[in-house]
Amino acid sequence: MLEAGIVRLDDVAVAMVEPLYEINIGYVARCMKNFCLSNLILVNPRCPIGDEAIRFSMHGRDVLEAATIVGDLGDVIKAYDLAVGTTGVQTKKLSHVRRWITPESLARRISEYGGRVLIVLGREDRGLTNDELSMCDVVVTIPANPEYPILNVSHAAVIVFYEIFKQAFRAEPQSRLPRREEVEVLLGYLRKLVLALGGSESKAERAVLMTRRLLGGSAPTDSDVRMLLGVLRGA
Repeated sequence: MLEAGIVRLDDVAVAMVEPLYEINIGYVARCMKNFCLSNLILVNPRCPIGDEAIRFSMHGRDVLEAATIVGDLGDVIKAYDLAVGTTGVQTKKLSHVRRWITPESLARRISEYGGRVLIVLGREDRGLTNDELSMCDVVVTIPANPEYPILNVSHAAVIVFYEIFKQAFRAEPQSRLPRREEVEVLLGYLRKLVLALGGSESKAERAVLMTRRLLGGSAPTDSDVRMLLGVLRGA
């Protein structure tokens, strides 16, 4: 059971978007090592990856040294079946963008389905933009003191990692997450349908985002999405 759980954790990657401080990169690598995560992706880092990052990574140095540096978050997301944004901001404004679930709920859903998962960590100084959150299938928030809810990125990361690790050693998943390309085709059909029915561009984009959140939050299987595709193709 232990080995099976670790194999499943190999399907979970972590992307840090434009990290600002080496110390946080090192801490995230260390926390990943603590919970059997090994695939770290750095999107446009704003600092060098040097001695300080290595020092704070401790026994997670191998995770740090194997990290991939990329230039575009959107290209990274395309390679994963479920992209999970993170935010400390809970607001009724733009709630369709920031509709969130807890790390515990996320971990349960991941444990029930096979597939590749990407955890997207925001910038230390300003988090993820609304456009970046809109690219994600689901958004995770850690409930905290409403007067001071924003956690350091590495502190927030370790809570998410722990919940995923804890659930990884339960029963083997019986279903698979829908593949990224299937979801994007489905959302493309939905967008065309809204426009064909006379909806505006903004209404179509909102419908796509709300459906993305619904699919990400309820974790449909690949067969569910194929069935919906068949319905929309015949519409």
